[in-house]
Amino acid sequence: MKNSNKRLHDAEKEISSLKIDIHSLKTENQRLKEHAVKFQEKFKFIGQNFSEFEQNFTSASFGRVQYETTVSEKIKEFESNTSMVLYSIKTEVGNLSVKLQDLNKHTTELNMSVSKMIESKLTEYSVSVNKSVSEINHKLLSSKDFHTQMVYNLSAVENDLTSIRNMISASKTSVGFTVGVTSSSSTWSGDILVFPHVVTNNGNGYNPSTGKFTAPTDGTYVFFVTANTKFKNYLYLDIVHNGTSKVRTMSYDSTFYQTGTNMAVLQLVKGDSVWVSRNNGKSYYTEYVPITTFSGFHLTNNWLLQT
Repeated sequence: MKNSNKRLHDAEKEISSLKIDIHSLKTENQRLKEHAVKFQEKFKFIGQNFSEFEQNFTSASFGRVQYETTVSEKIKEFESNTSMVLYSIKTEVGNLSVKLQDLNKHTTELNMSVSKMIESKLTEYSVSVNKSVSEINHKLLSSKDFHTQMVYNLSAVENDLTSIRNMISASKTSVGFTVGVTSSSSTWSGDILVFPHVVTNNGNGYNPSTGKFTAPTDGTYVFFVTANTKFKNYLYLDIVHNGTSKVRTMSYDSTFYQTGTNMAVLQLVKGDSVWVSRNNGKSYYTEYVPITTFSGFHLTNNWLLQT
């Protein structure tokens, strides 16, 4: 195919060159004819205006005739040569046409051969693909039990991931607080004991302005209270859930310093409140590091952190 294209290209170049030569010859022929016509016109003009000198210039006239004869012969010779060149060109063009026809025929046959080869390869590939698909389907059907087991294992992994996510979420949202008072009072006899000094307040459930803890979520909570008195003052404090006292501390006036403590495990729903309330007595004692304190945490979250 590549050699045929080269031969065709060379033939086209040769035809183009021949056409240029023909054009040049035609131009030269035309120029010579025009030159001869001009000479004829000049000699005619000379013959008309200088007829009286005809006899005296017989030799010159003879020379003119001889020249015209020579020019005419040259023109005829050139035309003969031009005819031969044109004939040669026509012959070569005819040969090239035959070669081009053969080349076109060969190209057509080659295209048909390539088309058949491609079609054959596609057929073979299609058969191979169908066979592979059939084998894959067979393997998939034979591995049904394996697929079922994989689904079960993936489900178990998903459950484990859910548990881990829950544990992580619980650890990020743990609830717990420890608060206290850092200045003593020998006259306090109010209702709710407010602990303004915050040591820890994870989840922000405790309000240091009101002294109340509000449950941010349902669950089991543990609360501790420690109260200290001085100078034989006594104090009874209750851990109160939504207005109901659950446990009580007792700091009795039997000694110079008296400490009362207690703990309550309460089941709360979101929004429930717990605080420390005075039942009886007055005053409390503490230092800049709190001695009288109130603490609590969400038991469920604490268990998750331990596991």
